[in-house]
Amino acid sequence: MTNVGDYANKTRGFSSVVSCPRGYALKLLCCLVALLALTGLFGRATRLRQSRATPLALAQAAHARWLACPDDVKASQDSYRSVARLVQWLDALPLERRADACRDAGLVVEMDTMDELGLYRFTIAEKVPAYRLMRCHMRSGIGVPVVAWRPNDGSDHRDMLRPPEGIFAPATAVLEPGSGGQWRLRFLSPYRRETVTMEGRAYPLAANFTAPTARIARQAEPLRRTGFRGMLNSSAIARREKLYLMQRYDPKRIPLLMVHGLQSTPVSFSNLTNDLFADPVIYSRYQIWHYHYPTGTPVLQNAAVLRRVVKQTLSTLDPLGRDFATNHLVVLGHSMGGIMTHTLICDSGYRLWDSVITARPDIFACDAKTSSVVHAIFLFEREKRVRRAILISVPHRGSTIADNWLGDLGQTLYRADREVQEAFRSLVENHLDQINPFLVKLVKEGKISSIRTLSANSPALMALAAIPPAVPFHSIIGQRNRGPVHMGNDGVVAYSSSHLDGAESEAIVRFGHETFLHADAVAEIKRILHAHLETYDQSEA
Repeated sequence: MTNVGDYANKTRGFSSVVSCPRGYALKLLCCLVALLALTGLFGRATRLRQSRATPLALAQAAHARWLACPDDVKASQDSYRSVARLVQWLDALPLERRADACRDAGLVVEMDTMDELGLYRFTIAEKVPAYRLMRCHMRSGIGVPVVAWRPNDGSDHRDMLRPPEGIFAPATAVLEPGSGGQWRLRFLSPYRRETVTMEGRAYPLAANFTAPTARIARQAEPLRRTGFRGMLNSSAIARREKLYLMQRYDPKRIPLLMVHGLQSTPVSFSNLTNDLFADPVIYSRYQIWHYHYPTGTPVLQNAAVLRRVVKQTLSTLDPLGRDFATNHLVVLGHSMGGIMTHTLICDSGYRLWDSVITARPDIFACDAKTSSVVHAIFLFEREKRVRRAILISVPHRGSTIADNWLGDLGQTLYRADREVQEAFRSLVENHLDQINPFLVKLVKEGKISSIRTLSANSPALMALAAIPPAVPFHSIIGQRNRGPVHMGNDGVVAYSSSHLDGAESEAIVRFGHETFLHADAVAEIKRILHAHLETYDQSEA
């Protein structure tokens, strides 16, 4: 029998046995809390020291860790991020303070030989949205790909021929030790270099060839939005006809002039430009030019202005006419731009004139202003400096849309260019019996537009289609649906209208009207451009 005292003693003993581990756990918990607090303080102190460290110091440390373990992924990522922050620090400095700030930090900034001059702003390439570009062309390696750029500020004497959106080029930022304890931040050209040497070891140089095109395309968004309005009311567009050099002029590279179509702007060629810039041979041997024009003006009037602007631009670039570049153009025209291109590579003779006016120029009397307009449109000689043409989805014999309900709607909304309308009104009023009824009807309606002049009923358009180009040319034709080629169309233009006898090559691409966006069309354009180079290489050999 157990008495109360024994029970009490036993319970006290049990209580004392339990109390010992409970106290130990409490002490252990206190130690852990203290350790965590110290760790937190240490982490905060480390972060504070890092926040106080200069971007260069952080980049130096990350660079040293990467050099110690160049195959370590985390070390490589840390080095990339630290150099990117250093580039952002540099770009944020006002230009007038940049030299002093770099000298104080012990940093020397070096710019590789670039195709563009005076670039002093830098945007990390991965921060640039792709913006309407279908393909991104990059190269893996070390360094931080950037977009090197500057505003179009007139600092180069040919800036008036460059896009007002700015001057952009790819570069890759690389950090490495310099002399006298300084460090060098080098911006290298990924076109001129494929590798970079660090500590005696060659590494592939990273590159992003797409980001500069994406950047300028984004900057040109306001221009892109004028495409539809330019078709309906050309005179309302402030940005007039102009040829833009997308690269700094090089007297030794072949110009590839791109001419856009109806309801469009040069921004439509952003994808094609991006794809061509990524080809090292094409980039090194060609220079891309874009022609802009409001598209509502009658197609042959647009063509006359194109011919004039091309002559003026070539004269500005090369007054003596001796450069290889200004004498060896290749022109790529899409849709209505292809019709305009056709007038660059053929002589009109009297074919267009006779299709519209029954009396020859020597006996056709009209006022000086009207005569100037009519002669420029219907009488021309080919531009002999154009050596080859690429014609894409071109309505040589018109488009049915010009005469269907869509064309009627566009014609209803169209606001005629007053100067063009007045010139043709004078022509019709004074020579009604000598003018083709098709043109008379348009003039009387006050609606002489690109839409209606792209009709299969246009006598001048049919006359132009019958004139064979005087230089080698290639056709790229879209076919939206499967079936016989001769029955096909791209949704806007039928094959029977796009086909032109005498082409060196004719490629059918399973795509809609914007055929040049398709990878097969891009591959065909590249093939043509490479083959064109072979003609020069063979002649030199």
